[in-house]
Formats: sequence, C-alpha cells, structure tokens
Amino acid sequence: MHPPAKEQVVISVGSTTGTPDPEGEQMELQLPKKSLNILCVDDDEIILKTLKRIFRREQFQVLTATSGREGLTILKQTGNIALILSDQQMPEMTGTAFLQEASKLFPDSTRMVLTGHRDADAAIDAINHGGVHRFLVKPWDEEELLQTVRDGIQRYLLIRDDQSRNEVVRLQRDEMAEWNANLKKRVLQQTAMMRQQLTDSRQNVTPQKIGEVIISRFADLLAQCYYRISKHSQTVAALAASMAETMKLPPTQCEEIRNAALLHDIGKIGMPDRLLSRGRELMNSDDLKEYQTHAVRGLKVIDNIDELREVASYIRHHHEAFNGQGFPDGLAGERIPLGARIIAVADYAENIFFREGTPNAKYVVTKAVAGEMGRLFDPALASAANIAVIQILR
Repeated sequence: MHPPAKEQVVISVGSTTGTPDPEGEQMELQLPKKSLNILCVDDDEIILKTLKRIFRREQFQVLTATSGREGLTILKQTGNIALILSDQQMPEMTGTAFLQEASKLFPDSTRMVLTGHRDADAAIDAINHGGVHRFLVKPWDEEELLQTVRDGIQRYLLIRDDQSRNEVVRLQRDEMAEWNANLKKRVLQQTAMMRQQLTDSRQNVTPQKIGEVIISRFADLLAQCYYRISKHSQTVAALAASMAETMKLPPTQCEEIRNAALLHDIGKIGMPDRLLSRGRELMNSDDLKEYQTHAVRGLKVIDNIDELREVASYIRHHHEAFNGQGFPDGLAGERIPLGARIIAVADYAENIFFREGTPNAKYVVTKAVAGEMGRLFDPALASAANIAVIQILR
C-alpha cells in the first residue's frame, strides 16, 4: 500500500484549478440528477480500496478494475463515465495504452494517470498518446487528490453541457429551416382558401378585401403566438398611421403603412425565445445575426401574397437607419422607403415607452426619438413623431 503523504508531485496539462465563471469566481460543481461514474484502474487492490474510501462521500459512483483489459470491459458496459484514473505501470497493458483505448470509447471523459514512478518519459508518453489531462505521482495528499478529481468531473460536465447546447441550437436551426420551408406553402394555401371562401360567400371580392382578411388572420396568429409582439405591433400600427395622417399622405398610402406596421414583426414567428426575450444590446454576435433575419423573413412571407406586395418593402426595411448603418441592406436617407422610415420611428418609440413604464414615459420617448434624428431616423419625421407619441401612447 502507498499511504498518503504530505507532499506530492503533479505534472498537469492545462489549468490546475476549477473553471472560472464570467465574473472570475470558481464555479460550483453541478452534478446532474443521473449519477456519474468514475473508473479507477490499478493492479494493486489495496490502492483501489483506498481510493474508494477517499471518494466515499462524493456524489459519484466509483468503479474499479485491476487491469487495463478489465477496465476496457467495464467501459464498454457502463455509461456516463466522467473521469478515468489509471495506474501507469501495470502488467500486460500500461496505463498509457489503456487510456489510449479508453479515449476512443469515452473521448470526453477526463483521463488521469496515478503512478508511483517519477518517470518524465512516461508522463510525456501518457499525455501525447493517452490524451491524459493530469499526471499525479504517488504518494498523494487526499485533499489535493479529491480537488483534482472534482475539477476533472467539472471539466467533463462543462463539455457535456456545451454539447447539449450545441445540439439544441442544431435542432432549432433544423426546425427553423423546416418551419420556413413550410410557412411559404402554408401561406399560399391559406391565401387560396380565403379567396375561395370569399368567392363562395358571393361577397364583392377585391384585392383590398382579400388583403384585409389576410392581415386580420396574421394579426390573430401573432396574438396567439406572442402576446407582447402582438400588442407591440398594434401600437406601432397606430403610431405609424398617426404619423402618416399628420404628414397628409394619401389615404391609400396611410393604409399601406398601417398594414405594414401591423405585420412588421411577422418574421419573428418561429424564432427561438432567447432572441425574443432580450434586447439587441444583450445579444452575442451569432444571436444578433439570427435576430436580424426577421425583417427579410417577414418580406418572404408577405411577398408571396399579391394583395400585400405593396407593403412588403416597408417590412423588409423597417430596421434600416437614416445614416446607412441599419439592416438588412444598409440603405440610407431617402433610399429607405418612406413607409419603412415611419415604421422605424414608431417601432423605436413603442419599445422605449414599454420599457420605461413611468408617468413621464412620453417625455422620455420624445427625448429619445429626438436624439436619434439624423442618425437612425429621418429628421423630417420629427414633428409627426411627437404628435403621434402624445396622441397614441397611453
């Protein structure tokens, strides 16, 4: 038996501490509900019994094997192996050879060598060929050994969590692709059905009438899927219509702007909740890129419907900025359709008003909108925007 001693030699690969969280504090080990396993391999059964005693109060199960061959058999029969701790000098199969084979079965498991031989060549060989993350030398200090194993399990859990998140993202992308592919088909089917229903009812079927019915259906869909987006869109539509009327635009154009504002976020249907539940300023670059596709997705939905094609460009460009720094096309100034410029102001104003939620919220909104004139918004819209905020926001 190799009794514990006060001193030890540790040759480590990478960090020797726990993984820090974003604020620099060491993360606590979060064990899953399903039990974890570690495998200890040593040809000395007394060593294995000692290791089991050391780990007896830990939240993982300790499996043991007296040879590399037996260890491989256990690995093939057992799942959820978080960590493998192996002796180096064993008959028939060295720890390096065993861990090299083990890495093929459990590539994400943390692998460690525990040996009584202070052999630098063996350590290098284990690191290079066995994919070993830590090399510990007997005799050991119990607390140091415990913390090393805990850190190794934490590493395994972080890898597994990353894999789970990546799998969720992949599935969401697959679902999104399927959703987008089917949406176009569903929209065309529903539009054809609505046209037929109007014809069968012997109503005066006009493009305007069909457009009104389709807009109403889409508005209902938004309300069923996302209450906040639905209420937001209704208020943006009222603000945009007020601005258009104040500017004395033709009634037909005022109605187009109102309809486009009502549907300006239609492209958000089917987007992951993480993109809809936080502000753009809190998104990472990948999420922001995905979020910014909603304007083009909205265009693709609406552009399939002849009766709504006039409002499609307003939906596509409602996130363009007057200085050319917006998306999706980076249009600037009067190259941005007037309807889109109006909706951009209304969209921004409603979001500020909703977040503010104080008695002086209207003042905050008018000040914020004024501060963005010439950058995000067309300065020619300033007066109409102020009037709309005073009249509509409550």
